[in-house]
Amino acid sequence: MGPWRETGVVAVPADGPVSWTAREDAAEAAAVILASDGAYEGPTTLTASTAPTFEDIAGIASEITGRDIKSLVMDQDESVAAQVAAGQKEFMVRFTLGMYEAAHEGYFAGVDPLLGHLLGREPRTVRDLLAQPTTH
Repeated sequence: MGPWRETGVVAVPADGPVSWTAREDAAEAAAVILASDGAYEGPTTLTASTAPTFEDIAGIASEITGRDIKSLVMDQDESVAAQVAAGQKEFMVRFTLGMYEAAHEGYFAGVDPLLGHLLGREPRTVRDLLAQPTTH
C-alpha cells in the first residue's frame, strides 16, 4: 500500500479483493484446531469474513483518519521502477507484483466462516488493523 499515511494515496500495481486475515487470528484458530483432538482433518481454510479491494481499503482509511485517502492503480512498470528506485530488490518487487496480479484475478477473494467460528467472535478486519497506532 505504500506510505499512504504520508502521501494520502494507496498506490498499488493492480487491485482486487483480498481476504485479509490477521496473523493473530490465524494463530489463535490454529491453536484451537491443534487442541481439538483431531476434529479437523486435512486442509482447513482460515480467512477473514470479507475480501476488500485496495480501493475499499482507501475508503476505510479515509473514514478512520478523517482525510481523503485516494486509491491509485499504477502502471506496473512504473510501480516496479519506483520501488526499485526506493531501494527494494527487483526480484522481490516482481514477486510481490505477482501477488497483486493474483488479487486482481480474484485468487485471494475467498472467504470462509470457519475462522470466526473457531475464534468465537468475528475475525479482525482491515478497519481494525488500520485503526491501530503505527509503529516504526
